[in-house]
Amino acid sequence: MRYIKSALKWILHGVQTAQGIICAVGLVACTFLIFAQVINRYWLHFEIMWFSDLALYSFIFFMFVAAAITTWREGHVAVDIFRDRFTRNKPTRAVVYRVFLVVLSIAVLGVFLPIAYQFMLRAMKYPEYGTLVRWFNTSWLQITLFVALAFVLLHLLVIARRDISELIRSCLGRSRRE
Repeated sequence: MRYIKSALKWILHGVQTAQGIICAVGLVACTFLIFAQVINRYWLHFEIMWFSDLALYSFIFFMFVAAAITTWREGHVAVDIFRDRFTRNKPTRAVVYRVFLVVLSIAVLGVFLPIAYQFMLRAMKYPEYGTLVRWFNTSWLQITLFVALAFVLLHLLVIARRDISELIRSCLGRSRRE
């Protein structure tokens, strides 16, 4: 059992590292594309109309990857003021709040994941190409959306396991003290 747990941790770490590298490269690539577009528009005046579309497609693709990264880093937008007031100096309440948010996030994702799956299937069956970037299959973006949401679900399940374990330890520790 210990080997399975360490193998899963190793795989998850590899996925997280790959996502970080992809996002870092994407940020640099999008920055260069937008910089080249601005330089071309105001100084070079080449007839390259597809820079903006390619920059947009790249940005959307890497934004989906970034959604998965912010989930496993738990850096997504949260209502911090409510959390701080509700859980101040109450560790058990803080753990319950975290578990509630993760379970709610998984439930919401459970609603959207089948829809994204249907979009992905349609995108794989009927490819759509960009108007200015003719070789770019925009269906990849719909496929990427589903894959990113699947990674978000994976990361949420890992976070839920951790938080539920912490909640159980917290409740057991409190019951032993009483």
